[in-house]
Amino acid sequence: MSTPITVLIAEDHTLVREGTRELLDREPDITVVAEAGRGDLAVELAGRHHPDVVLMDMRIPGLNGVDATRAIQAIAPAVRVVIVSAFEDEDYVREALAAGAAGYVLKTAPSRELVEGVRAVAAGAIVLSPQLSRRLAQGQGEPRRATDRLSPRELAVLRRIAQGRANKEVARDLGISLRTVEGHLHNIFEKLRVGSRTEAIVHAVGHGVVSIEPPERP
Repeated sequence: MSTPITVLIAEDHTLVREGTRELLDREPDITVVAEAGRGDLAVELAGRHHPDVVLMDMRIPGLNGVDATRAIQAIAPAVRVVIVSAFEDEDYVREALAAGAAGYVLKTAPSRELVEGVRAVAAGAIVLSPQLSRRLAQGQGEPRRATDRLSPRELAVLRRIAQGRANKEVARDLGISLRTVEGHLHNIFEKLRVGSRTEAIVHAVGHGVVSIEPPERP
């Protein structure tokens, strides 16, 4: 049996936290290892347990979701944080992803979307609730100058990393060498003036070049 995905739930409302745990506990491949009702405690527990995924409330006391995400990424960069929020504003989404979050799921989302989002993020993908992905694209008023400079092959690489593909997988999918993939990523970062895969994906989503949605359950 494969190793289960470990999850930390950071949510100050007890009923929501308990409901989320009950939802995840039904899944044989997911294990909740800790809970926190404060952002600062979530950071401490993330450093102690190193879960695969943290489900982080945006408006949690002690340390808000964005600051807690940033702190977790500083002490445990392998931990993947998903913001779970009632706020749909694209500025919140961009701020969260810029802080290092690997996903942003609305509290109004179906429970299956959250469960599949945990799996997708644990596998390396970035996950947004579908309406947020559309809103980011629709809310971008500036021309597509930066993304228009990307070559077709660079766009193919960018779309695959948005799906959570590792560099080796991208190389295999496109029939190119790992060094070539790394070269394409360097060019993408330079052209978009970003410093990370997440920033590149957020930029591309904001310009309607890629769409990030939780994968459908087979």
